[in-house]
Amino acid sequence: MANKLSSKDLIVLLLYSKGHNNRLCEPIEGKTRLMKMMFLFDKEIRRSFNLDKKIPESAFPNFEPYDYGPFSSQVYADLEFLVDMGFVSVTKKECSSEECVLESKEYEYWQANSGEEAVVEYVDEITTFSLTKLGRDFVEKKQLGDFTQNQWDILNKFKARCTGIALKALLRYVYNKYPEMATNSKILEE
Repeated sequence: MANKLSSKDLIVLLLYSKGHNNRLCEPIEGKTRLMKMMFLFDKEIRRSFNLDKKIPESAFPNFEPYDYGPFSSQVYADLEFLVDMGFVSVTKKECSSEECVLESKEYEYWQANSGEEAVVEYVDEITTFSLTKLGRDFVEKKQLGDFTQNQWDILNKFKARCTGIALKALLRYVYNKYPEMATNSKILEE
């Protein structure tokens, strides 16, 4: 394993850690939720997790204010890479809630800025990301020994907090704590 972790490694670590059901490798539901978790990890966890010694600041995605708070196209690109490499699996389920609208808008924005031909998709399903056996083996064989139990406890608590609440509550937290990332928000008043 390299000494420094990348943003792809962070996604894998988030998917590996325990969530609000206290199970290892709990999936993360929704691209928007995962996006906000990556943002909050950098802002609130990286230093207490002591990852600032392993992850250079330049490895974190650059976030910009967008319609639903902080956004980075790198997170989507990293997810695509991890799926293509077999580390992450994607499942979709039908959804007609507001979370689907958020998913659709963020994905549309990423497509428009990815340099690829944009295909506007209105999402009527929500995407769930899970670590595959290959991804789990990667963490356990290459990464786990480098983290203390305290670091895993911090990461597990962070994931549980982010996955155990409604997406709108997570967005409200981000907007209130980081108002500079809500300047372009379409749902700020809600």
